[in-house]
Amino acid sequence: MKKSILFLSVLLLPIFLSAQIFNGGVLFGVAGSQIDGDEQSGYKKPGLLVGGFVKSPFNERASLLIEFYYVGKGAVFNESYADGTVYQIFKTSLHYIEMPFLFDYKLTDKFNLSVGVASAYLFADKIILNGYEVDKDSYLMSNFDFAPMGQVDFYLTDNLSTNIKFSYSVFSIRQDDFWYNNNLSISLRYKLN
Repeated sequence: MKKSILFLSVLLLPIFLSAQIFNGGVLFGVAGSQIDGDEQSGYKKPGLLVGGFVKSPFNERASLLIEFYYVGKGAVFNESYADGTVYQIFKTSLHYIEMPFLFDYKLTDKFNLSVGVASAYLFADKIILNGYEVDKDSYLMSNFDFAPMGQVDFYLTDNLSTNIKFSYSVFSIRQDDFWYNNNLSISLRYKLN
């Protein structure tokens, strides 16, 4: 029975692959982020967003969109003084590899709407308080993040679009406190094929 299933799978694989149409490309942008729960507010922490995407259509309007990128998240609080100097009171830098799975729907020839979920792996983090790096043993960050995500794409040309996306953590990103990534980003997406 196992050999029959394997044989059938090998036989049908080329047919399945030839029926699938994929297109992909690169994306580059800026993420504005804040951490809800850290007593700071505002999308004041800019971060880089760079990576790629693949898209597989279900029909003329609907597609599966998978993205894979690096994104810098976190929070920052600076205090400005009358003499024009700025002092950084607090900064959290979080570096993620993120992979969203999105249902993409073509609203018009110029606009697409995508909704789905993103999983992310935290590979580096740093907290700075009053100019000094906080000892990593004094806080526990979660290695993984999971967030619902929504985005809108506006097509400038057939291959170039700009988008805005929003995501919010489902679970706390700290194991010893209740912090949640709140992320708003703007990016350019270029389709290669």
